[in-house]
Amino acid sequence: MAAILVAGMVASPNLCWPQDLDMERLEGEVEELKKKNEELERRMENMEADEEEDKYNLGILAGMVKISGYADAELRLTDSEDENSGFRARHLSLFFNADVQPSWRLFSEIEYEDTPFIESAHTTDNADTIQGKIFVEQMYIEYHPSVNWDLRFGRYLTPAGIWSIYHYPPYVPTQTRPLMIRNIFPQVADGAQLRFSHPIGGSLLDTHLYAANGAGNPGRLDRNESKAFGARVNYSMDLLDHFDVGASYYRDKDNDDVTGNSYGAHLLVNYKDLELQSEFATRYNDPEGAPGYTDTGFYAQLAYDIGKWTLAGRFDWFDDESIAAADKGSFRYTGAVNYHFAHNVVAKAEYNRNEFGDSGIKDYNEVVFATVINIGDL
Repeated sequence: MAAILVAGMVASPNLCWPQDLDMERLEGEVEELKKKNEELERRMENMEADEEEDKYNLGILAGMVKISGYADAELRLTDSEDENSGFRARHLSLFFNADVQPSWRLFSEIEYEDTPFIESAHTTDNADTIQGKIFVEQMYIEYHPSVNWDLRFGRYLTPAGIWSIYHYPPYVPTQTRPLMIRNIFPQVADGAQLRFSHPIGGSLLDTHLYAANGAGNPGRLDRNESKAFGARVNYSMDLLDHFDVGASYYRDKDNDDVTGNSYGAHLLVNYKDLELQSEFATRYNDPEGAPGYTDTGFYAQLAYDIGKWTLAGRFDWFDDESIAAADKGSFRYTGAVNYHFAHNVVAKAEYNRNEFGDSGIKDYNEVVFATVINIGDL
């Protein structure tokens, strides 16, 4: 019987020893592990490819220039003897901002005002048609190793008061700026600026110190030997909802040998939906070989937000003593209404009453309707 059983097991292809069964099972498991390993290798290769693509895309994003800006168009109606009513495609301003390295940044603002058009005569290349204005309002290289301080070198907005810095049409209620703006402190400065911020309890002290070529000397040449310098200090605290108070100073000797010392003070108060903004500034002008004179200006603006609506009113006054007249003060009374279709689309309507005392200029009224839109962060 034993011989018969052994002979049958040898002869049958479907029967094997226990050792053979274990070997087959192990071979099957090894084959299955090989397949899983190949699948894991394939997945790893795909992950590495995706990671390389992500690194590439992140590198592109890190080196990308961020573009933002704003545009506005308006209809201005006036009864002035010196101007006509009409439409105006006023601003197209483009901002270019790039973080070149963690501590280095390039920023520029290019303004195209009144739809510039420049064409030359083809035979001479001399300008045949010129209209509008192209203006590089800002262009600076910034070193910012810390949130508390940074250094700018190039062209920047002159740090003075509030309106000169935060003047962009999407964020101010009127298309017309206060009378004193750009008449006491210059609009821009070419030079170097140091900004330092220091927290004091729950408040913040922000300071700007700067040196520049001076007014009337943009671009390549400084047309006089003197340099301008100035400073701005702003103290911000959580009084009411927000409270800013500060002062500005600027000294310059211009190309006509007139030394000017400008002093300014500003105030910004927010309480719920109400905002009060005010500035006072004066400049003492000291010409060589002539009597000195003073330019002085003031404005106070009150704005109130009601849902998508903003109501604003402003009083302006500016006195230029260089004008020979008995009463040289200029006054403007402004009322404005804004409607915010979205956070970056605003419709404006404003009324201005302009009065000039005894300066010889006839008083006039004007109404301005405007639409303003911005892209990105200004």
